[in-house]
Amino acid sequence: MGMFLCEECGKAEVVDVIPRRGKICFGCHIKGIRLGFAHGKEDFHGPTIKERQDLQVAQAKSAGINAEPVGNRWV
Repeated sequence: MGMFLCEECGKAEVVDVIPRRGKICFGCHIKGIRLGFAHGKEDFHGPTIKERQDLQVAQAKSAGINAEPVGNRWV
């Protein structure tokens, strides 16, 4: 077991081995990683699953069919 001080925030970390990322705590390391979509939301085209589901239910209702989403019936 060893201890090191984070080079960015100065927080003391107790570890078995120094991480491959160097003497940087996990909190500071994760700040530099971009989490999210690989592409922007503008790359996704068309209606969402919920919008398509609502459209199918509306079309069924206008045709006189009592349609329910599967999640509401089988849960």
